[in-house]
Amino acid sequence: MIAVATFSIAEPITLDSSEKANYLNQLKQQHATSNERTALLAELNNLLTRHALRAGYQLGHSNPQDFLYSVSVAQQGDLIIREEIRSSQNNAMEVRSNRINVFGADPFVSYACPAQGIRCVIFGEDKKTAILTIVRDQQAAKNLARAFSYLIRNIQRG
Repeated sequence: MIAVATFSIAEPITLDSSEKANYLNQLKQQHATSNERTALLAELNNLLTRHALRAGYQLGHSNPQDFLYSVSVAQQGDLIIREEIRSSQNNAMEVRSNRINVFGADPFVSYACPAQGIRCVIFGEDKKTAILTIVRDQQAAKNLARAFSYLIRNIQRG
């Protein structure tokens, strides 16, 4: 018997200017800021915290781990994705940072949520390299991809 994983890839988000403005205004209100970039970063980090892939979701895995992420903007044009992996068995912790230069990058972020599995993956510009992992939640992955896309465009504008 062969198992086949089904992936759901986000289509590029095409919103008219009023939809985009409404979305960004909603985020600015929700996160009590007048700055789009600050609102987008707050939304991303909120989603990443709420939908983190935790060891408790990994029943039956030999080494369940917490996968925790945060996003920040470093220098002009650079996104920093901080990944923290905590092993529940030996309390070991591994921390990595991934610096992504967004100038010239495709702002449309894609994701996949295999039908059989416990995680969704957000992909980098090449649409193959996973830049972060969350618990399997199609809507959360879609919301993350949307916020990432807007943040990349915001940074690209300067």
